[in-house]
Amino acid sequence: MPRCGSGGGEGRNGLETARRTLDSERLLMMAIELDHAVDAVWEATDELAGSQLALLLDILEEAPARSRLARDAWRRVITPERLRSLVDSPSPDLDTLERVLARFEADDAGVLLDLLTESERLATRRRLFTRLVALAPRIGPEIVRRLLDRRWFARRNMLALLGEIPRWPAKWSPAAYSEDPHQAVRREALKLMLRVPEHRDLALCRLLADTDLRALSLGLAAATDDCPPEAIDLLAAITRDESVTTELRLMAVRALARTGHSGALAPLVDLLRRPGRSGRTKLAEASPLMLAALQALATRRRNTPEIRKLLARAARAADPDVRRAAAGGVEADS
Repeated sequence: MPRCGSGGGEGRNGLETARRTLDSERLLMMAIELDHAVDAVWEATDELAGSQLALLLDILEEAPARSRLARDAWRRVITPERLRSLVDSPSPDLDTLERVLARFEADDAGVLLDLLTESERLATRRRLFTRLVALAPRIGPEIVRRLLDRRWFARRNMLALLGEIPRWPAKWSPAAYSEDPHQAVRREALKLMLRVPEHRDLALCRLLADTDLRALSLGLAAATDDCPPEAIDLLAAITRDESVTTELRLMAVRALARTGHSGALAPLVDLLRRPGRSGRTKLAEASPLMLAALQALATRRRNTPEIRKLLARAARAADPDVRRAAAGGVEADS
């Protein structure tokens, strides 16, 4: 059985803390109303900033726009040290962190960029990144300077931020980072290069040849929109690569189908045929890739005699999916 009074100290401490918070809140609100501060008001502000920051933000956000005291209080509260304290907290209040970040401007970008690189929590980094995206057009040179960081994730983050800027700093190009040893850095640099007409074709081919599947997917999406002739062999190789997912191989087929280059026909035809006896070519068995290639060729206005023969065989096939694709029907599901 606990001794008489056990736990009383803890309860008294809690009541004392609540009383101090209430007193500080009342004092600050009164000072804002009068727009006049004394030392006790700043002590109350510091008390709330340390123990009830969300409450303090509520008070300051509700203060009249003309209040000089509120403006001074904001400057006292929104500091790099306060932000670091929030970020380094064992369990940061992310909503409060977001409200504090909203008060940081381009002049404070250095501390935000530092914390983006240093923070170990994904949720915290996301909020820092979101605020930096809003500031990115005004801090481009500082972002470029930080690309010299040896850490791959720092370079990756800086390139991702530069992707949010409509115009990059003068004389800067992402091409220098397109052969970075780390795949995530390469991918971000190549993504930026796709935006530059003189770099687009090179970037697309490098993406299609990259071993990183995310880079490959990015390249295939770009090739579907506009495929340069030099990418055709790369796309053909992807359609044959059984180590690549069917979804990505289908993207390669669609990219080949949409380009008007004659060199794209051969890879599509290869997906339709298989050797038969006596050297006679037969239709390949139906598969998502075969059906996609068949439909692509069926909807072309002009085809070679060989392709017309294959289409005629497909039109007489027993498999209804093959007949439908040969008639230019709906695209086969992957």
